[in-house]
Amino acid sequence: MRINDLEINYIIFDMDGTLLDSLSVWADSDREFITGLGLEYEPKCSLAMKKMHFDSACEYLVKEFSLPFSAEETGKRILEIVEEHYINGVPLKEGAEEFLAAAYKAGVKMCVATSNKKTLAEASLNAKGIMEYMEFVITSDEVGGGKESPDIFLKAAEMLGAKPSETAVFEDSIHAVLSAKSAGFRVVGVYDKLCPEEFDEIEKYADKTIKSFKEILPND
Repeated sequence: MRINDLEINYIIFDMDGTLLDSLSVWADSDREFITGLGLEYEPKCSLAMKKMHFDSACEYLVKEFSLPFSAEETGKRILEIVEEHYINGVPLKEGAEEFLAAAYKAGVKMCVATSNKKTLAEASLNAKGIMEYMEFVITSDEVGGGKESPDIFLKAAEMLGAKPSETAVFEDSIHAVLSAKSAGFRVVGVYDKLCPEEFDEIEKYADKTIKSFKEILPND
């Protein structure tokens, strides 16, 4: 499958902010959880947690707000809120389903590499009807670190039976874009309306950038 001048046989997708229009869900759910405890939630918290995987974010909230819960209990309570939003309220990014169907038809092997929880990711993708296009879902928890390191992308490529040079990574976060590029992957940067300033940075380093999957749908 060709994406402009990129010949792609394998694709690794980020989920939140890339396939799903879901970045606000985490901030909204964190805010709902914190304000439900009678505390004031500040936007700086969302920015601080954007690069963290889930367990680290829970630890951050416990420390930042001196919560009377463990990080594990905090995570459990937040996930209950998040899951409701994911299943019932989070839409796919524009053109994502059509692009996935076209790539699948073209024989491209695809997977999702996410910092989200695996059970939640799989439930969300199933609810949107796109899990059938994926070979598997791999999470940061499974490789022991976030996307500041390319380990999750390298492991996903290994599981796909692919080399980085023949694999595209679709990402909406600059730290993940830089990480994937450092390991030799082709990178497609995806615009998210919550982080327009980050997209400006992504355009400097990604091999290709898109604001909608409709931009790269096959003409046939």
